Order: sequence, then C-alpha cells, then structure tokens
Amino acid sequence: MNIKEILEKYESDFSKLTTVLCKDPVERKIEDHRKQYEGEHDILDRPVKTIGKGATLKTITQAKLVIRYQKKIVNMAVSFLFGEPAKLILNNKEDKYQETFSLINNVWDKNKLEYFNKKLARRLFVETKVAELWYVIIDNDNIKHIKVVLLCNQNGDEIYSHFDNNGNMDAFTRRYKLLETDEKTYEHIDIYTADSIIYGIKKTAWEVKKSVNLYGKIPVIYYEQVEPEWTDVQTEIDRSEMLISKFADTNDYFGAPTLKIKGKIINPPEKAEVGKLLQFTGETNAEGKIDYGDAEYLTWDQAPESIKLEYNTLKDIIFSMTSTPDLSFDNVKGMNQTSGETLKFMFLDAILKAKNKEEIFGEGLTRRINLIKAILSITDMKSKKSLEELDISIQFGDVLPKSVTELVKSLSVARGGDVIMSQDEAVRQNPLVSDAEEDIKRMEKEKGETSKLGESYEA
Repeated sequence: MNIKEILEKYESDFSKLTTVLCKDPVERKIEDHRKQYEGEHDILDRPVKTIGKGATLKTITQAKLVIRYQKKIVNMAVSFLFGEPAKLILNNKEDKYQETFSLINNVWDKNKLEYFNKKLARRLFVETKVAELWYVIIDNDNIKHIKVVLLCNQNGDEIYSHFDNNGNMDAFTRRYKLLETDEKTYEHIDIYTADSIIYGIKKTAWEVKKSVNLYGKIPVIYYEQVEPEWTDVQTEIDRSEMLISKFADTNDYFGAPTLKIKGKIINPPEKAEVGKLLQFTGETNAEGKIDYGDAEYLTWDQAPESIKLEYNTLKDIIFSMTSTPDLSFDNVKGMNQTSGETLKFMFLDAILKAKNKEEIFGEGLTRRINLIKAILSITDMKSKKSLEELDISIQFGDVLPKSVTELVKSLSVARGGDVIMSQDEAVRQNPLVSDAEEDIKRMEKEKGETSKLGESYEA
C-alpha cells in the first residue's frame, strides 16, 4: 500500500499506524555496529584464567587488547569522500540566476554543510541508515533560519522510511524520547509525508496533532546502505585482537628474564646493589662429589615469526578488503616526492570506493538542493520562479594533493607552448594575491606608466 492508503486505513488508530510504518525490510544490528565502532569488542569478554587446585589455585587476568580498525576504516572512507568539500555548480549561464544561487549558498554556509556532510557520512558508515531533517525557525512571525538536524541512532533516533511501488519515499517516521517541561520523558513519533506532518506524543495515551506540509516535499533526506564498512573483515579483526592479546600474555610469562639457580645460594644480593655477586655453598651429590652450584638466565630463543607473519597478513587483508590505504609510518617513510598522477594510482582503490559512495551521496545531495529550493520558495516568494528554473549540480572534491606545475606543463605541451591563461586569470588564481581586482588595476596602471616612459625615450 502507498502512504495515502495506509493513512486512510489506520489514521484513527495512531498506535496501529506507527506499528505499520515503524518497520525496516533490512535486518540491521545498529547497536552491535556502534559497539564495534566504539571499541566494545568480543576480546573484552576473555575470562579470567585459573591455574592450580585447592590452596595453590590462582587467577590470572588475560590480556584484552582492542584494535579499533573499524574507526580507522570509517574515518579514511569519510576523508576520501568529503575531505575536500563537495561544491555546488550553477549550470545556468545568465547573470540573473546569480542572486538566487546565492540564496542556496547562504543556506549551505549557515548550516556548515561542509562539516555536516562528514558527520552524516560517518554515522551512515557505522549505523547503515541516517537522515537529515530540515525545518524553519520562526520568531514573531518572521522566518529567522532554515536549519538541518542529523537523525541517527547515536542521537537517540529510530528512523523508518516507507516507499511506494515505484521506489519513491512517500513517508518518513522518526521515533524518539524527549524531556518535557513537567520533567518527565515521553515517547514521540513524527510522521512526514509530502502533504502533511503528524506529531504524536504518548502520555497516558497518544496525543496526536496534524499540520499541512507547506513545502510539498517530505523535509527529510534519507540515506542507507546494507552493512557497515568493516563487515567483510570483522572476523579478521577479531582474530588479530585475539592473536596480539595472546602474544601479550606470552610476553608476560617469558618476556622478562628468569634466573635458574642450581645449588644453595648464600648472601643473595640486594635489589639495588650494583655489581651483584652470587655465592654458593658446596653440597655433596648422590655420586659423592661436591657440587658447588650454578646460576644462569633462561632466555626465549625462538622468535615468534609465525605470529608476526599472521598478524601482518591479517592487517593486509583488513586494509585491502575495505579499500583503506595503510598510511602507517613504516609504509611511507621511504617515499620521496611523488607526482600527483602516481599518488592517484597508489590510492586508486580508495578513490574508486569514494566514487562508489557518490552513488548514495550524489542522489542525496541533489535531493537536498531540491528541498532547499522548495523551502525557499515558501520563505522567499519573490524568488519562486527563479528557484524553479535554477539548475545546480554537485561536484565532489579530490582529497589528494594536486600538482599545478604538472597540469600547466601538460596544457602548455598540448597547446604547442602557447599561452594558456590570461594575465587577469593568473592574478585571480594566485594565492599570494589578497585582492585580485585591485592588483589587476595596479598592474594596468604600472603598464601604462612603463609605456609612457618608453615613448619619452624614443622622443
């Protein structure tokens, strides 16, 4: 059923309506994903080890070393996707659209969406579904701000989307708890459709209010993926944590030197004594000979090469299967200055992963632009026609450093050595110039003075 049919059938019974809408066709273990990301790993459940019996019974705490690969994987994925901010590109060439385009940019900048995008992506890569809710702040009947809030499990939200038969989202439901003015916490459920917004609060019973959705669009952008970023390597992460924890236990047993004493020692040295001397008294052994004793250190002669090999192999699998570059010091210390093109080939796997994520975020950010346009059409009626005609696209950034010298050389060669940039544009692109327009005027003035000086010499 589509949302209109569902509302017609269950709107009189809000409890039943929410039961129908608060369903997810994908089985998600969001709480488990959050625990894995935040470091609550299975290795922490290692039991205390007991040795001996009766009076000799001892308990030994085993090492529980957590390696937060999940955080590394997610943060690197976010950086390659939004480390260089996504930009809005105006495709309308007429100057009349610049002012309207600035309205979109103003909303973008005031909500700091450059940083919001990173938070959004990070929570999606962990929780597998998130949403952004847009709303308007009104003060004394005057619209003050157009704002956005991130809806995710970490922030206390349960979110559910409903799609029609054509795969279009026709309803969005948010479930959360809120502390009210009476100092009590109540359950809230908000249902958003293109036509209306339904607010429910459960006190003794459900109290429901309904309002018209003036925007004509659901004021929510919904994002989802099937699983968190590290699912394919979770077993390898568990194994590496167990491996290194057991290795730590072994070090506790054999890492410190152990002194083996044979015979009876007299006058044992003090702990702080310098130049320690061990002195033994002679004892007659079973063969009737005098044994004067001996002492030696027990050393661990077998290096744990197999453990090191397995751990490094697991690490390679974890980074490789998640398309995460391993930028540890040992991996980059031998690198010299590398060209931009070489860097792209080195990080091609991570770049391709970011490109795949653009399928999700390209669609989501385009919907965001259309939603902002719809809201502005209500809050700024005079710009409605221009907003409808506005054609904006998204340009995702590239986090890798760019070699301007290489690019200019390539373009110059392609042009046969001809000039490839005007003087004015070169000044505008110069990062050392604080005011490009003023600098261009000064250059024109200096150029004119030089010309006059040349004319005077010719005369």
